[in-house]
Amino acid sequence: MPREKIFIPFFVFLFFTLYTFSFSAELPRDIKWETNMTDPSIGDPKALKGGTLLYYMEDYPLTFRLMGPNSNDSFASWNRAYTMDFGLVVLHPTTDNFIPWMATHWSIQPDQQTIYYKLVPDARWSDGIPLTADDFVFCWEMMQSAHIVDPFYNNYVKEYLKSVEKIDDYTLKIVGQRPSWRPLYDYNLWPMPRHAIKLGPDWVKEASNTFQVAAGPYVVTEAVPGQRVVFTRIKDWWGDKMRYMQGMYNVDKIILKIIPEERALDYFKKGEISLYHVGMAKIWAGEMNFDALKKGWAHRKRIFLQVPAGIGGLHMNLSAPIFQNKDFRKAMQYLFPFELINSRLMYDSYYRMVSTSEGTEYANPNLKPYGFNPQKAREHLVKAGFDKRGQDGILVNANGERASFTLTFGEKTFERHITVVQEVYKKAGVEMNLKLLDGATAFNRGLERKYEMIVASRTAGFYPEPNQYFHSKFKGVTNNNNIWGYGTPETDKLIETYMYDFNKEKRLQAMYKLDEVIHDEAFYIPFWDAPYLRILYWDYLCWPEYFFPRRTLQISDFQVFWIDPERESRLKGAMAKGESLGEDTIIDVDPYGIKKKMESK
Repeated sequence: MPREKIFIPFFVFLFFTLYTFSFSAELPRDIKWETNMTDPSIGDPKALKGGTLLYYMEDYPLTFRLMGPNSNDSFASWNRAYTMDFGLVVLHPTTDNFIPWMATHWSIQPDQQTIYYKLVPDARWSDGIPLTADDFVFCWEMMQSAHIVDPFYNNYVKEYLKSVEKIDDYTLKIVGQRPSWRPLYDYNLWPMPRHAIKLGPDWVKEASNTFQVAAGPYVVTEAVPGQRVVFTRIKDWWGDKMRYMQGMYNVDKIILKIIPEERALDYFKKGEISLYHVGMAKIWAGEMNFDALKKGWAHRKRIFLQVPAGIGGLHMNLSAPIFQNKDFRKAMQYLFPFELINSRLMYDSYYRMVSTSEGTEYANPNLKPYGFNPQKAREHLVKAGFDKRGQDGILVNANGERASFTLTFGEKTFERHITVVQEVYKKAGVEMNLKLLDGATAFNRGLERKYEMIVASRTAGFYPEPNQYFHSKFKGVTNNNNIWGYGTPETDKLIETYMYDFNKEKRLQAMYKLDEVIHDEAFYIPFWDAPYLRILYWDYLCWPEYFFPRRTLQISDFQVFWIDPERESRLKGAMAKGESLGEDTIIDVDPYGIKKKMESK
């Protein structure tokens, strides 16, 4: 017995010594750690903590899960803001430099696909459990699992992450699938709480209404179907000590009320929501004369920001006979009446897109839109063989073929815009028939290339992804994002230079050239962009001088607002007495020079 008492502790000691040594050996001896603590604050260090933000969303969540079916609804941006957005590192939303987030340091190895990360040692899950490297490994395991019923994440792992390994509780190793000139962007990850998730065949159903255990500052504490979802701030949240998280996530509670978009402005006027995002130009132009704004109780601002716009507009199927002729495609470009649409339907509040990489540094700065020019359009139509009008006024060629095609679209709201295009085209002798389908069917018609011209748009990340859109390897097959069926050896080389060359200047020049070629090929007519957020807010809601970081896309991103109790008290008093606080007449805010740049084009 005495011998056993001595032997067992020694065996345990020996096991853990060898275990620790074997894992520590995975760190390179000459490892060099990097960090970035010199960029400016994201939020305002003067921001106050406390108060309740009243906001809205159109629909009650389809699920509270982060992965799997229905996890990309209108609630998702808020759900992800305190979970998935807590990656190892993030791009500073104003400087575009990488800054520490869930990792304090990183080390990119010479192979440009292996990265070591040091994790924040004080990080805790919302239930108080320490957050460790195990939770990042578990996220990787989840994304591979068939149990999550999520092809996007299943494919993401195959494309990007070869392995994710725990070195010790606060050191992580990630190996990407290939060398990358942007490894911190490509081989990043967020944690998932291994201790709180039981992954199995029934996980999708069982987890659907389970509130997330979060790394971020808020958790769902109440959810009433059809009425509201409530986020409550975690007391003594670990992130308050982190440099870049200070001045952010300031309110104690966020109440998301379920309100149809068409009624949200009425709720704002009644003071039942703190903040209203004005999405429609018509509302911004015609419904901003109510009392609260005139008396300075509420404010309206249009804050100019810069985010990737994505590819969106009218697309021509290069396998459709009529669009195989480049001159005909160019004629359609010169007949596109952007200025007319903008003035007649959008109150001159939008800006024309031109690049396939709009909103990024890879957009060709010298590219100009075709512009509305019926004379040039006529010249190209003649070159395309359409030089005579038929009895119905539509142009015909020598074979008697009419200048006619069908435009497919999947959103009723676009009908009034494309009807203007239809009228202009008809005047020029081109017949554009309109075909409205439900959104999903229209989207699939694009993927399958079962259309002639189609209205379609795609979202974009910080870096453009021309490979999936324009590489010829997708030209001969369907059900991919190369919806035009385009690709040449020349543009393939440009795309591959961008993807694989470690020389940034070569990548930029390759993308500029790609933009130039696609612009000249004329199979994509870009729509318009709104490089700003238009908001209404009550006087008690406060903002930094710049309102939002430069790369802000939506209200839930980088939450830098706060509530001032003194202003709240002052506002209540003024409203009770009907007294004015002085109308705020400064509407446009352009802290990053975006408006100036757009208007100089």
